[in-house]
Amino acid sequence: MSIYGAFDIAGSGLQAQRVRMDAVTANLANQRTPEFEVMQVRFEAGDPDSGNPLGVHVAGVDRLPMFNPVKDPDNPAAREDGFVYYPAVDYATAMVDGIEALRAYEANIQAVEATRSMIDAGLRVLA
Repeated sequence: MSIYGAFDIAGSGLQAQRVRMDAVTANLANQRTPEFEVMQVRFEAGDPDSGNPLGVHVAGVDRLPMFNPVKDPDNPAAREDGFVYYPAVDYATAMVDGIEALRAYEANIQAVEATRSMIDAGLRVLA
């Protein structure tokens, strides 16, 4: 792997964690949206486009039909049985997922900065 490959690896991590954070925010924002399906991001190693086994990519964003039924027959979103089906978003779990995504994003930024510093040091040695 070349030193520039480290940029590719960290960059793929940045993109993957951004997608994860988007899913977490959508889940939290739609906690009270009837029939909203909880989003969950799947990661896989490597880059399928280039064939590079290093880094990570988003293999998919799954929609999970997990609902908490609430009896509210007067609600316009109620089904025939009188229940409104809200997404089963656990606030604490979603917040932990968001913090994990943030920390992973920060770690990838540090990897980019460390790689940049190594390149700068190498150029100073050559100059």
